[in-house]
Amino acid sequence: MNFVVPIFIFLFGLILGSFLNCLVWRLYKEETIGGRSYCPKCKKLIAWYDNIPVLSFMLLRGRCRHCHKPISWQYPIVEFLVGALFVLAFWHYFNWVWPNNLQVFNVWFNANFWLVFLKSLIVIFVMTAVFIYDARWYLISTMLIIVAAVLFLILDLFLGYQLWQMAYSLAIGIAFFGLQFVVTRGQGIGEGDIWLGGLMALIFPEISLLLTAILLSYVIGAIIGVALIAFEKKGLKSKVPLGVFLAFGTIITLFFGQGIVGWYLGFF
Repeated sequence: MNFVVPIFIFLFGLILGSFLNCLVWRLYKEETIGGRSYCPKCKKLIAWYDNIPVLSFMLLRGRCRHCHKPISWQYPIVEFLVGALFVLAFWHYFNWVWPNNLQVFNVWFNANFWLVFLKSLIVIFVMTAVFIYDARWYLISTMLIIVAAVLFLILDLFLGYQLWQMAYSLAIGIAFFGLQFVVTRGQGIGEGDIWLGGLMALIFPEISLLLTAILLSYVIGAIIGVALIAFEKKGLKSKVPLGVFLAFGTIITLFFGQGIVGWYLGFF
């Protein structure tokens, strides 16, 4: 029984990962989210037994049943990654409290735990979508940001954050990227990155965590950028999808932000 909940969460993550792949594609194509999945190459509808996360990809050997053209590895990788991150979030917030531990009763019936856990799952889902969207098309979906911002605003209120806290964090997040946009005249970052900065502010109403996420994003971006230049994959003036690194930094901060902040403050 100890592994029943993590397994259920992993399967739930696989399903949402599959939906995420579909969502990203339809947002880009500006199609309705409803309706059955179809092959993006031959447009044939995909039967339910060919749409089972990870398993169908393996059984079909990575090819469409109808046109036999390759299915992108993005699909099973994203499905598995979302499932794994969901389990990691559960482990992070639940600390693997086993059923024979007296604390489990308090955790299972703790509304704050479930709200924080729910918020972490939404963060993982949204930031994975941002990662894929920006990595593939160098764009940030405004619709995705708006819907996610509303959800985080509601969750933050239920979690006890004050409106002034969110407003202060929001101002910093938008101003940080907005100033870069103005100074570089839109050449350094895109307008979508400004709204993504605002979303990060709602994810992290604590200023210290917001700054940690931004700093980590830029450090990761710098390291990968230097590596790409070193291997001649990119030039000094090549365009880089900043949203990819912001999404990466946000997820890392979600799990390790408090520890990083504590480590840093330990020097003073």
